[in-house]
Amino acid sequence: MSYLTYPRLHFSGGFLADPSTVNNTPDNYTDANNDIAKLQLYWNPNGTGIFDFQGCLVTKVVYGLGDETTDPAVDPVIGQPVNAVYTMAAPKLVDLDPDQQNTSEIWGLSLQVAGTTANPASISDFVRGDYVAGSYNAVWAQAINGPHSSGSGCAVYQSSLTNLRWTTAATPQSKFLSLLQQQSPQQLSVNFVVNAHNNAPVIYLFNADTLQALVAKGVPANIAAKLQPMTQYSMGLDKKGKPAKLGQVPTESYVNNRLTILLGQADADTYRATILATTLAPPPSPVPPPNINTLFPTGLLTGTIGPLATAIPMFYTPSRMMAPIKVPNSSAQCNFAPFCTQVLSNSDDSNEVLITVNLGNSLATDKPGYNDPAQGFGVALSALGELFLVYFDQNQGPGISLTNAVTIAALPNDPVQMAQLMTVSGGILTVKVDPALLPPGLTVQQAEQKVLSMPLGLIGKKAFAPIIWLAENINGYNLRADQFVFRMNPGIPTGPDQPNGATALVRLYATQFGQPAANISLQATLMSPEDSVTYTSKTMGTGGTSGLKNIAIPQDALSFSPTPLVTNGQGMAELKIVGTDPSFPRVSQNIDGQIYFVNYNFADPTIAQSYTQHPDDLISILLFSQQTFPENPTWDNCIQYILPQYAKLYPIMGRFKLDDYATVVQYAEPISVVLAKPMDDALHMPVIRDLSIQRTQIILDWFANKTPK
Repeated sequence: MSYLTYPRLHFSGGFLADPSTVNNTPDNYTDANNDIAKLQLYWNPNGTGIFDFQGCLVTKVVYGLGDETTDPAVDPVIGQPVNAVYTMAAPKLVDLDPDQQNTSEIWGLSLQVAGTTANPASISDFVRGDYVAGSYNAVWAQAINGPHSSGSGCAVYQSSLTNLRWTTAATPQSKFLSLLQQQSPQQLSVNFVVNAHNNAPVIYLFNADTLQALVAKGVPANIAAKLQPMTQYSMGLDKKGKPAKLGQVPTESYVNNRLTILLGQADADTYRATILATTLAPPPSPVPPPNINTLFPTGLLTGTIGPLATAIPMFYTPSRMMAPIKVPNSSAQCNFAPFCTQVLSNSDDSNEVLITVNLGNSLATDKPGYNDPAQGFGVALSALGELFLVYFDQNQGPGISLTNAVTIAALPNDPVQMAQLMTVSGGILTVKVDPALLPPGLTVQQAEQKVLSMPLGLIGKKAFAPIIWLAENINGYNLRADQFVFRMNPGIPTGPDQPNGATALVRLYATQFGQPAANISLQATLMSPEDSVTYTSKTMGTGGTSGLKNIAIPQDALSFSPTPLVTNGQGMAELKIVGTDPSFPRVSQNIDGQIYFVNYNFADPTIAQSYTQHPDDLISILLFSQQTFPENPTWDNCIQYILPQYAKLYPIMGRFKLDDYATVVQYAEPISVVLAKPMDDALHMPVIRDLSIQRTQIILDWFANKTPK
């Protein structure tokens, strides 16, 4: 059971992703960059770190095959909210490290479906669960004509909802929630796609002209002069490594932060409106660009919730997979599409085969998102052609080609219907073999048997020639790690109460045509320092970041056991990774620990060569340094070398002045409280969760010892 099976619920809406970007480059960590004017601000320097669901509503429920509804009169859960529920702090979006920003995890998220609200149409039935913190994966550049940024990207989050709280009346209001509780009372599977995230901020210009204009509008010259440092602020570096576009300062939030610091609260309040109006860059700065229709810093979200039979795997559903086929000279491409096949027994003892495919993160769009196909914000059917599912009949010739492709089902090929598939149905399509599409002489039963044992694919039929966009491995193999992001602390035992110790257990799942692939040899290799820099610099999350160097050294700080690996009867193999002290390989950048990447694949070269793996299907590890601290830590001999960095890298925490001893002492209680929070608590600080266990404990000890100077 998973989100791909029954019963399942679909929802759609938006999301807020508001990370701070001052910590987006290793260059900003170094002590040489303590001057704010030397920092690279990127696009959201005063970000809160919040990730939140916005306006998400239940769009459809599917009870079983052919039994579904989008009508609230049939099931009142339709139209009910799917919300992040919190009281003290919102969920957080967390990168692993400035050298690995391509695994953004959501921490501290509790998700609730339905429940009583101020809306008179709300229902009291609800289910709430805790999202097990995990990263997106399968990120790609989806939009053909979108912004030249991650705004054109698309990715998928999949995890489990645990610690479920159900409230259903004695006579349930929602048939669906009652059925879901009966089938999966302990945990649920959740999968949601995010795209169209607008990271184009409003820009404010601070230069000689705007400072003179402020004086002309009545701002005293001595006040305008205090803004001179902002003329040296930069969002990033140019191709020569020099600060680019000096004086361009992103977001009203960050400008307000600097006004308070540079002018003082009273003068900032007095002149704020004039300064903001005068320095505001001309359009398109204050409005969304024409090729994205979401507001800064939000995006679109569509997802699915379904049953989950077992606690593991947690972040992945073992399934079949169609991988992209590179099409030369095409601006459009497609992305990996997971799917499952299911044999159903009918009352007359006949069988039929269902194919359920998740296309939510797989089809290219013209502009980002699926919410306005008439204006180009939808699947790029004009570029992809009419879309059909096929199988590649290996009896008609080996390999993947149009000559052995047998069409079995059609996708919605009307833009509006395709948009409904993506938003109302979460991109999940269930089809049967369509007899009208089969070649003469081939029965449905014969085609169904081929579907179960031969590679499937997606083709686009265009006027000039059909195109193969996606294809399953010719031998039906698929391989994925369940958890693939780890924080490791050398010298600290790993256990149920401390999952981030010196060892990490990676579970790898192999399937063949959707069934567990037993007795399959797998291999894991540590990526070299050179390849690590090349890899991370080309990812959508980290690409364009300056200062990427000294990664994955020393190589002997990580070891694997056992290797090679062999899958068990469930198609699963466990890779144990052991971390030892990497020392301080990034000391020149003042970054604790080290980033490592571990590749995995099939050990058999014949299988590996035929298998298309997503380039981000690897294991990312932040291995902290093992340190020795003073027996009696003080601010001067210890704490001043840890906390002040966060004052620089997290402007939103400015009121705590973590670089000032007196202010830290003043706020000792709230600071120590959030530092001591569990990592999965939304209140945990620092937001990026980049303090080692040792460093966290020494700070807490210092607070407990009454903060000696």
